[in-house]
Amino acid sequence: MLKVLGFWCKLHMVIIVGAGLVGAVLAIKLAQFGINVKLLEKNSFEKKSVNDGRTIAVTLGSKRFLASCGLWEALEPSSQRINNIRVFEQGSAWTLDYDHKDLGSDPMGYIIKFEHLRDAIYEAVQAQTLVELFANCTLQTLLPGEVHTKEYGILKAPLVVGADGRQSWVRSQVNIRSRTKEYGHKALVAHFIHEKPHQATAWEVFHSSGPFAMLPMTDTPDGNYQSGIVWCGSKDAPWETLPTDQLESQLENIFPFYGKVTLNSQRWTFPITSLTVDRVTAPHTVLVGDAAHALHPIAGQGVNLGWRDVADIAQLLVEAKDLGQDLGSELMLAKYSRMRKPDHKGLYLFTDGLTRLYGTDNSLVSFARQTGLAAVGKIPFLKKILMKKAMGI
Repeated sequence: MLKVLGFWCKLHMVIIVGAGLVGAVLAIKLAQFGINVKLLEKNSFEKKSVNDGRTIAVTLGSKRFLASCGLWEALEPSSQRINNIRVFEQGSAWTLDYDHKDLGSDPMGYIIKFEHLRDAIYEAVQAQTLVELFANCTLQTLLPGEVHTKEYGILKAPLVVGADGRQSWVRSQVNIRSRTKEYGHKALVAHFIHEKPHQATAWEVFHSSGPFAMLPMTDTPDGNYQSGIVWCGSKDAPWETLPTDQLESQLENIFPFYGKVTLNSQRWTFPITSLTVDRVTAPHTVLVGDAAHALHPIAGQGVNLGWRDVADIAQLLVEAKDLGQDLGSELMLAKYSRMRKPDHKGLYLFTDGLTRLYGTDNSLVSFARQTGLAAVGKIPFLKKILMKKAMGI
């Protein structure tokens, strides 16, 4: 009887490699569905208080999914609503304005500090009795349904999920080819306090050196208005060494709407690249999150796309479980690939195309861009379609 029970549990088990924002959330969701999970992480897995400056744009669709995972109650107190989004080209009087009231009372999304999201996920993983965590795990070899590790020996399950990021070990082990595109840009991430309130508005400003996003954040503990920036520019931009007063002056120059600004964090910079793969599955193996795709940050959709991967693969796995089917079957993997391809490809083409469109320094092209923004704002049904896409609903 014990052997039969052990065999049944192995049939309803998944190995997830990577315990980041996507892999750990998948572990939580599968555990809710009664699927046993072995969660492998090459680093330590613990609650950390270190602030690395990142803010996560969470779409309304992602908020609803995180709520279904039991995470939102812990996240809501530290989340900042995005009620409005304003898009324009620097120097233009034409803007595209999205107002959440056009679709109802829900916000378009939220801004959450990375560490708040990470810590909420950590606590939720620890509470899952069906999730077995293997931290500080040295990965050696991957075979269909088997992960060979240095510390824990051979771990087996019908399905191995690669949620281990852009440099995915799982992807390399199953010989899935990836293509990385270098944009020749880097992004500056930092937090600023400012004189005027942000009114729960996110801004996307396109200028000649690259796109610039101003994202609303919750007020500081002493009551100052605060926002985060993602500023894309030349890879040679001297942001790391630029004196603080000059950086603040540059920001006020390209974004004068909040009055005087003051740097309120460290500065972080990273190169901007995108990544695509030729397929997202291999025998008894599937890729999710940044292991399967990485986007230009121009639309702020990266982790939201990964959570949509999680929602779809989790639903397919619970259906297979309920039918007594192999969780790593070719049929299930083929369904996942078909489900996710339009979202992966469509969002990549959109972000890449938008980057190239606004990277063209030509007066006629600029006029066409500005006219296009103004036209979208005057066509209600088209505007609502784009709003729903941005909201992930």
